[in-house]
Amino acid sequence: MQAAFAMQQSGSDNLTAQEKLLMHSFNNIYKLYILLLLLLTALKQKAESEIEIGLKKNFPTEEELNPNYKFVRNRILNLLEKNKFIKAYKEQNKLDKWELDKELVNHIWREVKSSKLYKEYMSSPENSFREDKAFILALYKNFIAPDLKLHESFEADDSNWADDVAIANTLVMKTITALKEGQDFDTLPPVFKNEQDKAYALDLFRKVILNDKELTGWILGKTPNWEYDRISEIDKLIMKMAIAEFLYFPSIPTNVSINEYVEIAKEFSTPKSNIFINGVLHNVVSDMKRQNKLNKNARGRINY
Repeated sequence: MQAAFAMQQSGSDNLTAQEKLLMHSFNNIYKLYILLLLLLTALKQKAESEIEIGLKKNFPTEEELNPNYKFVRNRILNLLEKNKFIKAYKEQNKLDKWELDKELVNHIWREVKSSKLYKEYMSSPENSFREDKAFILALYKNFIAPDLKLHESFEADDSNWADDVAIANTLVMKTITALKEGQDFDTLPPVFKNEQDKAYALDLFRKVILNDKELTGWILGKTPNWEYDRISEIDKLIMKMAIAEFLYFPSIPTNVSINEYVEIAKEFSTPKSNIFINGVLHNVVSDMKRQNKLNKNARGRINY
């Protein structure tokens, strides 16, 4: 959606160049995903540094002499730190953000360390993989995913990351949730699940750009009391993407397409756009059925 919108707004007709930018944007989401995993290990390293400093003091406190190692020995953090894929990806892409922006790491660490969640975890007598995972998931959900300073920093690095961070957060949570005790953890899921997913992304982009006139035709007349020219450009694009799936992607059920694009409208458009888009798309499907234009296979006819 973002790539198609950018191409329309720029007036560019260089489809190949825009496809390259689209693939680059997918790779950037993956880079953000790795950066967020590295942030967790940066917090571990910050905790280790504090312990070392405390032990080297001339007059350490009792707590500094006998530090609690539970956080730095957290099994999830250690799996992430030892992961060969993350290490290699960091080196290849020069992801040294947390070494350069230590104040942001310190800010999040202060929030975590002063929290009830952290104190209860550190004082808990339980010492299990299950507890370690539950704690890291809660830490991430409560202190990393919603942190405004972190979001501002990402947006300053890359304007698209303001939107992409939600996807990256989901990937991080899924990765941690999937970890199991005793299992090797040297790889991460790829940018695309398979080549079909990558092909779908490119194909959808091309179909929307190259069939603009036909897609527009299906919307015209389906917006009573609302002239086409008065519809926002983002709403038009969201509807065109859904209609492209109706027409050119036989394995995707129409109700799945409608639900997905209504959700996208909730995220990226005006407060009432999702209701408007939902109504228009249902009218388009009804019209297509009357004209026998819906060419769906067995999978695409689910809830047809």
